[in-house]
Amino acid sequence: MSPDPSRVASAPRLLDVAGSRTAVFTYGDTGAPTILAVHGFRGTHFGLEPIARELAGRGYRVLVPDLPGCGVSTPLPGTHDADGYAAWLVALCRELGEPFAPEILLGHSFGSVVVAAAVARGAVHRGVVLLNPISALPLDASRRAAVAVTRGYYGLARVLPARPARALIGARLVAIAMSELMTVSRDPRMRRFVRQEHLRQADSFADRDVVLQTFGSSVRDTVLDHAHALTAPTLVVGAERDDLAPADSQRRLVARLPRATLRILGGVGHLVHYEAVTEAADTVAGWWPAGASAPL
Repeated sequence: MSPDPSRVASAPRLLDVAGSRTAVFTYGDTGAPTILAVHGFRGTHFGLEPIARELAGRGYRVLVPDLPGCGVSTPLPGTHDADGYAAWLVALCRELGEPFAPEILLGHSFGSVVVAAAVARGAVHRGVVLLNPISALPLDASRRAAVAVTRGYYGLARVLPARPARALIGARLVAIAMSELMTVSRDPRMRRFVRQEHLRQADSFADRDVVLQTFGSSVRDTVLDHAHALTAPTLVVGAERDDLAPADSQRRLVARLPRATLRILGGVGHLVHYEAVTEAADTVAGWWPAGASAPL
């Protein structure tokens, strides 16, 4: 069966934004309410494609850019951290203009920090959706040993010459190991799909510096740094078994937001965008139905 054309990404729109030649992939019909979705660390637009397709099928137009230095987007002239990406996202919202100005900003994992930082800088939006938001520093989470190993891994990449460093960062075996570590589902088909997605995106970065700069930000910055700015309606979608962003930290985050709704999905971890795509899309659509003036 052929896929629904409304759910298939168009060829990317290439925009010059904050010094980056940015690729923006579009899902859904022209004229539908627009969601601008930001992927996480070591990802590309492919990571959010499953949920973008689901949301397109529910009446939204979803724009998913490759972050600068990721996928086919060129790097920024500055630093690839939460602040640098936030300035880029503000500029992207301005560049998109009508009829593509986003109604909702959505961020997954490190993308949630970028979205929150962009809101604090004045990014255009009416609502915010945070999937598996980084609401606590990694060393405050339960997998401290894994975080220590990850720090050592990127520390080694920092001191190696550029070519072997890139080979280390993009290594298939490392991508497989991280996939196995983060996937909660025991369904062999789901585990195989997630592994294939991580392999597809493992080497999709411009250079070592982009990855190392983003990693440094990912273990230093959280959504809480910008909680004061999240005054618009905000949906927080956490996961019962998320070790990187534990459910308790999501509850603490929501307690600091004046117009927040919390949904904790059972039986999944940090990969809601893969393992609970239908549930996540239903949650967004139930919170702010396409065409509604405000969340229900």
